[in-house]
Amino acid sequence: MLNIMNPYSPIHHMRKLAPLALVLFSAIAVVGAYFQAIDYPFIIDDTVYIIKNAKLQGLPLSELWRLLTEPYNEFAEFLPLRDLSYWFDIKLFGLTPSAFRFHNVLLYLLCLPLVYGMTSGVWRYFRPADTTSSLWAAAAVTTLFALHPAHAEAVVWISGRKDVLSAMFSLLALWLAVSARQEQGLSAPFAASALLALLAAMLSKATAVAVAPIIAMLWMIFWRDIPASNKRRSVLLWSLASLLLAACIAFIFAAITTSRIPLYFGVEAITRSLAVLGWMVHLSISPESRHFFYPVFEDPYLPFRVALGVAALAAATVGGVLVLRRRSLEGFALVAFLLLCIPSMQLIPYAPPSLVSDRFVVLAVWPVILLIVTLSWRLKPVPRTVLLLAIALPWGFQTMERPRDWRSFEAVVDADSRAYPGSYIPAVYKVISQYTQGLTSEAIRTASSITDPEFRDVAIGLIKADSAVTYAEMTGNPHEAMTLLWKLWLDHKDLPVQAKWNSPIKTLWQSRENMFTGEWMRLAASFPDDMSVRYNAGLWQMNIHEYKYAVTHFLVATESQRLPKSIRGTAFYNLGLALLNSGSVAEAEAPLRAALEQPQSDLRAYCLLSEVYKLTGRSEEAARAGAECRMQAPSEVMAQ
Repeated sequence: MLNIMNPYSPIHHMRKLAPLALVLFSAIAVVGAYFQAIDYPFIIDDTVYIIKNAKLQGLPLSELWRLLTEPYNEFAEFLPLRDLSYWFDIKLFGLTPSAFRFHNVLLYLLCLPLVYGMTSGVWRYFRPADTTSSLWAAAAVTTLFALHPAHAEAVVWISGRKDVLSAMFSLLALWLAVSARQEQGLSAPFAASALLALLAAMLSKATAVAVAPIIAMLWMIFWRDIPASNKRRSVLLWSLASLLLAACIAFIFAAITTSRIPLYFGVEAITRSLAVLGWMVHLSISPESRHFFYPVFEDPYLPFRVALGVAALAAATVGGVLVLRRRSLEGFALVAFLLLCIPSMQLIPYAPPSLVSDRFVVLAVWPVILLIVTLSWRLKPVPRTVLLLAIALPWGFQTMERPRDWRSFEAVVDADSRAYPGSYIPAVYKVISQYTQGLTSEAIRTASSITDPEFRDVAIGLIKADSAVTYAEMTGNPHEAMTLLWKLWLDHKDLPVQAKWNSPIKTLWQSRENMFTGEWMRLAASFPDDMSVRYNAGLWQMNIHEYKYAVTHFLVATESQRLPKSIRGTAFYNLGLALLNSGSVAEAEAPLRAALEQPQSDLRAYCLLSEVYKLTGRSEEAARAGAECRMQAPSEVMAQ
């Protein structure tokens, strides 16, 4: 008879391998789910990051170091390792979306053994009396992690590479941090390796800075349990090093990024952060269908989301107290979840198309799942298994369903429009997609379905603008289109008040600005010899502070004799202003002088000439031009 207690017996080996078999089964399931989308095309941000990213495509092997010095995408995202992974895909496979998506799936699969190993390690540490359960608990956590539907967006969407890559390095850093524990302190090789992995995670996505305090917390807890006779305070330097590393990387990201959103200190800012936290709790545990856009302030359950955020904050506080007092796996999981959510809570505002997204919780679902499994272990095996299956099955079902929405951007938006009828966020993007395909009637119906009247008018205005430009191209008369473009823009030029705290509105207004820019470019391309179009296109570029493009249009207009004499003075003035604002100070003098020489001169040119002379060190001429400015254009002086 075989001795099943013998660690070398076949039955003992089978029992040890059984949890791994469960993990393998879940991995096969998610591969099957995600491979449904393997041949789907590039969509949305993929175009900017990859298709039209000539800067990255043309980067030679000998200059890969440049990825560490500047952003390599139009969004000015400084993510060197993410861009490096794209670069390898481009060089090895060209612009083949299936290769990029396969890479995403592979990175996700690499996350699973790391989740398994890390969970097993923290389980054995926090529950030393139940180490025999560590493998099955780790398998349960890994299986639920693999099946979690919030991961579909990051894995299937090629632009989600930063989330998957960062998650993989973050999990590696956490596993190494747990493995660094020794009876007398920390293993220097493991601790140093954990910091390197943490650095890689942050260079893949900035939000990985939240992993640093988790590592620091773990190492401080380990240090606390070292016997007093062997306890050395120098071990705490590793915790300090992880926090300093995160602070340095955060500083670098802050210095490089060019996107700035003003802080807002109203009560809505607090409501926003708590509601976002509540939404992330919901996304972490909900078996519901997944979406690309989620309403936050427009959500009818906003008070419930805020309350859920407050509850999560309170639970993390209690968890922190528990961890400080004694070993508590539940407390550790609660604190870890909050820390991983903080970078996405809009404490420092940024402008995404949705305040909440599935990709924000790619890593944060791990401590939630760990908490669920830990609590379930208080039950007997049968009810515990039933409970975990009741969670796994709907999650797995949603993971099978969600990848199908990523066959096109239209499919993604359609799914969200059905889920949130009347919501302006998916509706406006759907309107833009429809009218650019010439589906004007469908676009009008979609725009008319928007509940909020202001956003409904904006969506209808976009359709009218596109129709007007199309009609101008058909009739050869652009003047009515130009008048309508300016009117539609001025009708809703100013940002709505709620944009101060609801940044997707700011993103929407930016999209509207981009759409109008596209219409002006269409007019300029369709009527290259119409100087009125050129002049107005230049005014538009000035309006959105694209001064170099404005210079191009104003130059064409002022060099042509077809430009009406009544606006030639103003056209030369605007050319000088555009040159000055674009940094071409010396070149601005000639058109400003020309503005004063026209039959209908623009006297504001004196004021700009004064600035030009000051900047070029000609103080006497600056004084004379300044005097003329005060005398000839006093309103301009007051405006300054």
